[in-house]
Amino acid sequence: MRAISAGGVAPLPTQQPLEQGFWNAAVPSLCVVPFQQHTGSRLHSLVKPGELVREGMVVAESDSRLAVPIHAPIPGRVATVGQTTLLDGTTSGAIAIELDGEFDRLGKNPEPRPWRDLSPEALLEVIRSAGVVCGPRASVPAHMHLRRSRQSHPPVLMLDVAETEPYMSADAEIVAEDGAGIVEGLEIIAAILGTDRIHAAVAGGFSRAHRAIRAARGDVAIALHRLPHRYPANSEYHLRRVVGLRGGADDAVDLVVVSPSTVEAIRDAVLYGKPQIDRVIAVGGGAVQRPAHIRVRLGTSIAEVLQECGGLLEEPARIIAGGTLTGRLVQNINAPVTKTMSAIVALTEAEVRGGEEEPCIGCGGCVRACPVSINPSLLNDLILDGRHREAEAAGVFDCTECGLCAHVCPSRIPLVDRIRDGKRSLSGGHS
Repeated sequence: MRAISAGGVAPLPTQQPLEQGFWNAAVPSLCVVPFQQHTGSRLHSLVKPGELVREGMVVAESDSRLAVPIHAPIPGRVATVGQTTLLDGTTSGAIAIELDGEFDRLGKNPEPRPWRDLSPEALLEVIRSAGVVCGPRASVPAHMHLRRSRQSHPPVLMLDVAETEPYMSADAEIVAEDGAGIVEGLEIIAAILGTDRIHAAVAGGFSRAHRAIRAARGDVAIALHRLPHRYPANSEYHLRRVVGLRGGADDAVDLVVVSPSTVEAIRDAVLYGKPQIDRVIAVGGGAVQRPAHIRVRLGTSIAEVLQECGGLLEEPARIIAGGTLTGRLVQNINAPVTKTMSAIVALTEAEVRGGEEEPCIGCGGCVRACPVSINPSLLNDLILDGRHREAEAAGVFDCTECGLCAHVCPSRIPLVDRIRDGKRSLSGGHS
């Protein structure tokens, strides 16, 4: 097994501060709901153009055990059932819904449903039916993530509030604004897993989130940990060490890591029967008029999200979905928000380190920064030469795509993008 080092960098790149808390964005007049919102999704539409749909109604489903249903984020009329272009320029099947009719959930406060007498399988089915997908890093259905984890007893449950990539702060805001709700969500997940070993890791800089959990945990035995504000603070290696899993026999113990956005969606599904139809997004960057956190309906366009925050101060040099180290370049500003999108960052020319890619100078910065002890420069050379099997032997699949190698590279080599290309080539059967 490949050794793993601490790696990482500190201090982190600076970012424009975002407003604390969040508000509900304006409901869009048109929601475009793509089918491709998680790994392994193979969905087919249950509706036809012209049909009326209610808020939260299932509009696409699959027979695959790896897939979860898609729900209508808004009430309205189905405009089209066809294709849409996603943020990276790829296409996906999609349903476009024009706003029309009354909301079943907006502005209403339903009573929470009792859940403690439900079996783990019954709770997992509620989560599956609600279409909950893990995020923002993972893109797997939550019920599959938790079902796999039930193989190990007792697993350790970890709430990850240690995301230290710039602009990836939506999860910390969710905790800060609703600590009690997150604690109850953790209780639900712990009941599914059959464990009482609950931990929460909070990175420095998220003091509001730390205080919220500490105040809300009450009689729930949640071990609370403060982590240094160093990127990446929440690698599996670091989190396993935080909870005392240090190798040997501990390797057999499953660490189940969940993000606050996933916990919130699970809590809402179990307590209120709410499907995953919205999410909190951090909107920032120097080109944004009002950097803030907002809750938006899935299927809202990226352009409308930016407009909700006052629009753009200037033409951005780059728009990124996700953090500035691991996020994806937005090639289509009209692409819809999906379940795993947690940040939209519009960067100015001054914030984007310009210049063309130059040859590697052999400085070793990427190797020193790598938290999983691989050689990104070597992988880059192997992938460019088409030597994919050698890249596999050199650890290409050990890469967590944290983005540190590209960040520290003085030659501006797009190392993480190159490594992603190598993974895709190997997965596609290239040698």
